[in-house]
Amino acid sequence: MLNTRKDEDHGPSLSGERATDKKVIDIHAHIMGPGDSGRGCRMSREFILSPTFASMLSVLKTAPFDVRDDTIKEILLDAIYTSEQIDYAVILSIHGVYKNARYIESESHLVVPNDYVAEIARTHRRVLFGASVHPYREAKEVIAETMRYIDEGAVLFNWLPSSQQIDPEDDRCIPFYICLAREGIPLLCHMGGEFASRATGFKTYKYSDPKKMARALDIGVKVIAAPCAISYNESNLYDGKHYFTDVIEMLKVSEEKKWEFYVDMSSFSHPSKDVYLESIKMESDTGRINPARLLCGSNFPMPGFDVRFHGKSPDSNEICDHMGGQRSLLDFNFNLLNKFGINDSIFTNAWDVLRKVK
Repeated sequence: MLNTRKDEDHGPSLSGERATDKKVIDIHAHIMGPGDSGRGCRMSREFILSPTFASMLSVLKTAPFDVRDDTIKEILLDAIYTSEQIDYAVILSIHGVYKNARYIESESHLVVPNDYVAEIARTHRRVLFGASVHPYREAKEVIAETMRYIDEGAVLFNWLPSSQQIDPEDDRCIPFYICLAREGIPLLCHMGGEFASRATGFKTYKYSDPKKMARALDIGVKVIAAPCAISYNESNLYDGKHYFTDVIEMLKVSEEKKWEFYVDMSSFSHPSKDVYLESIKMESDTGRINPARLLCGSNFPMPGFDVRFHGKSPDSNEICDHMGGQRSLLDFNFNLLNKFGINDSIFTNAWDVLRKVK
């Protein structure tokens, strides 16, 4: 039986031992499913045949024929509730693709409904609701849906521009940006070589350029670039290295431009990503970037999460041996970031950035 304690749980004991009342928040966790529960989740055939899906199965230790909405939900909740380091985790919704205000199912390769995630957050106190609204719907619908999800407790909104085919510089995004800025709620935007769905095609990867978020930042939106605009696969067409450099430069000028620009420290599990962590630590230690702009995330259970185990999905004992006795994969990620010694505040910064935490 999975240890998915609900409202009676009061969080890990570590919380009471810290000198600050701020909580540790993993702002980037994914849930998904084939839709067998009738809750509206969708995985297209193209997504199921993608390397992303195969990598996810490796992390979840699940066979393709065992993939069910409830199975994935229980595995994620178990990772959250067995964590001794993480107080809360933000689970991200993913809105489908819209064109000319119409939903395009054939191009919506991964859909996670807002209502599904909101319900999980309502019944599990260590789960926070990350909403998703596509800006190409009817303008009135966009604002109405955004406000509805804020009222239902959303702490941030989530975009995957290349997969959702959203150009952040499109004028249709402006009403959404104005609403987010007014309400003080962040937009977590997957930047760089984002491969949630290869089926979308290379033509939309340009939408994941972090410089495209300048318009939202100028309007006053809190923007979180996930995952620091690095790429999971260094060999792909947009290998992410220049995007990472762009993100670092944007962090450096954020104070001067009065941008509320942050980065999500997720997807660093592969040893090849250590160079990025070392770069962030150097820039933070020398004061060129403000460590308050660095936020903890895991990207669980998407590609890159456990690849320090060389593609083999680790069992609990392996994780304990590798990461000092921690059993939750979220703690594995926490300890990986912690060992680099970037700045302790990265684990609690989200407490001040998210709109509100229950």
